[in-house]
Amino acid sequence: MGGNWAAKITDMAEWRSRLADAVARQRGRLFLWLPVAFGFGAAGYLSLPVELHLAWFAVAAVVSGGAWWACRRWGPHALNGLMLAVFLVFAGALVCKLRAEHAAAPVLPSDRSEYNITAVVVDVVSSSSDAPRLTLAPVTMRGLDPEQMPLRLRVTLRPGMIEAYDIKPGDTISAFAILNPPPSPLISGGYDFARNAYFQGIGGVGFIPGEPRVLPDQDYGWRLEAATGLNRLRWALTRSIVNDIKPAYRDGPELGGFAAALVTGHQAFVPQSLIDEMRDSGLAHILSISGVHMAVVGGFVFFILRWCMAAWPWLALRVPIKKVAAGISIVAVALYLAISGAPAPAVRAAVVAWVAFAAILLDRRALSLRALAIAAFIVILLTPEAVIQPGFQMSFCATAALLGLSEAHQAPIREISVPWWVRAFQKAVHGLWLSILLSLVATLATTPFSIAYFNRFSVYGLLSNLFEAPITTFIVMPGLAIGATLSETPLGPLFLRIAAGGLWLIARIAEWTAGLKGAVITWPGAPDFVLVLSFLGLIWVCLVRGWARWLGFAAGLSILYWPRLPAPDIWIDPQGGNAAIRRDKDAYLLRPKVRRTGYEYWSRRYGFNMLGEDGRDRDYECAGYACTPWPDAQLRVGFWFSNKPPNKLTLTTLCLNSDLVILRSPVGDWPTDCSGVNRISAGDFRRLGAIELTRRNGEWHLKAAQPLRGNRPWTQVSDAQDQW
Repeated sequence: MGGNWAAKITDMAEWRSRLADAVARQRGRLFLWLPVAFGFGAAGYLSLPVELHLAWFAVAAVVSGGAWWACRRWGPHALNGLMLAVFLVFAGALVCKLRAEHAAAPVLPSDRSEYNITAVVVDVVSSSSDAPRLTLAPVTMRGLDPEQMPLRLRVTLRPGMIEAYDIKPGDTISAFAILNPPPSPLISGGYDFARNAYFQGIGGVGFIPGEPRVLPDQDYGWRLEAATGLNRLRWALTRSIVNDIKPAYRDGPELGGFAAALVTGHQAFVPQSLIDEMRDSGLAHILSISGVHMAVVGGFVFFILRWCMAAWPWLALRVPIKKVAAGISIVAVALYLAISGAPAPAVRAAVVAWVAFAAILLDRRALSLRALAIAAFIVILLTPEAVIQPGFQMSFCATAALLGLSEAHQAPIREISVPWWVRAFQKAVHGLWLSILLSLVATLATTPFSIAYFNRFSVYGLLSNLFEAPITTFIVMPGLAIGATLSETPLGPLFLRIAAGGLWLIARIAEWTAGLKGAVITWPGAPDFVLVLSFLGLIWVCLVRGWARWLGFAAGLSILYWPRLPAPDIWIDPQGGNAAIRRDKDAYLLRPKVRRTGYEYWSRRYGFNMLGEDGRDRDYECAGYACTPWPDAQLRVGFWFSNKPPNKLTLTTLCLNSDLVILRSPVGDWPTDCSGVNRISAGDFRRLGAIELTRRNGEWHLKAAQPLRGNRPWTQVSDAQDQW
């Protein structure tokens, strides 16, 4: 027995020694956690159920800052880091509150939707050629005073309208438009477009059903001219790229639109079919200008300049060529950011690139976790609302994972005196292994967010990215950079067409991998807190040194194994214009040809197989705007989908065949046959938004989107649907 106790004591001493060593290895790593605390503060503000006064955040930041200063001066050293983190949490909330106050702008009222507008085209923001969209700066809106007009509107045009009327940024157009406030979430707890629109100054969304009229140019002031001037240049460059590539390939317009999307950010010439294939193959990140593009452009400029200057011995001996190349690369990244339209992912990537090149100017390590932490601080200061966006979380987690890998990975030791062909083979094998490892690590780092936000996983994403990466790095981005720079010379179209050849290969890779069996797995959602747990686990793995980093691995992958959300029985869209019914692991839509977007989101979130009209017809008789359940239907719920109230006979029929009646319209007098029937009608949708219903133990349980949003500046109920 004594020997056993001695062994246990020895083991405990060994574990204490290992623990002390693990703690000692984290010395100097506190700084890396500070932007995490700062970002959590901003996310906490955005998640509040009610809007608090600015004074509350200011007082909390000042008090916590004073407590940190006092602890640093007189308190124990171990408490100093904790108090600093608390201060940064409140500071992040304060910064986000200030940003929200600054972004406040008029939003269209919800009781009116028809407007005759005159507006300046700020930019073309179409996500594909099948749905052209514009950002407008309204000049006049009949029926609204100037102080009631939103700063920006986002409208959808009919296909072909942009080309037919040669609409471009800076043009003044006049049109009749159907406009509403930015839409509320399509499912409970889903993506809130209205919140993002609030911070972008977009106070109305909708569509122009007819043909816009282009007016003569007018002077509306230097601010609007500055906002549209660069976008006009970008649009002209987009058209030029498309026209240069179009004649060289059979699918030239598609490849030209693909190339333009990577240079200027415009996706107006990219067909929806290509976007779908890129998404299903795990290559959708290429279409959004972000870290890969900034890294390739900045790195290409840096290494080309350094190589050219190093080839001139007189200059190389007298000038710090590395710093000169870094300084010019900062300018190149800034120019690329301006040409791309400065979307949020590009801004984040540009900040990371600037910090990296600035580190070279200051004789510091360019690519490090400390540089990434500085970049994260800067991005959160500029756009604190980005912390809850998938792009921000995925890009910084992926970068942190790759930098953490670079710290842990050691190049293999090789013999010096070996034949050149042996050395070349060793480098090729190591390069292939490193590419696979980098793609695997980046995929693991972004998978939790892909599942949490999009409920999908691209099975062959690792394979497609492995094939795509060298094409993008060595053919596409250099060709586009040189071609766009020399666009006014005979060499410009040549390099653009070379880049288009690389894009053709990438499109074929996307088509092939997206077409493989089981290319996309639908992954049902987990509770919201699981994503936070998974994020903290990933960050722990990336930032902690030594064996202790693997303690966060189980938490990082918790999004994969945590119990899924319980599936509701019914989904109803925010205005009551459509509904979907669950049948075990399947679901069907009552009105298959209208308002499908929310149904598709809902089905993916809970992992349902989407049935066609045959599934519906087994349970419901749908005629006109009424859907009445058959007597043997699993759920006895009747629906009325018209804005106008049903007649007495229709309403009585619904009530006699249903335990619950859901109507999009208001109803004044209910028949006596409806006295014992539960009801949801127009007033409830105004108050609740999108609704999920679950039948449990003979009772209906309701979960609604609007109460989950809270009472915030951006939570106005909207009638907008599928127009964003």
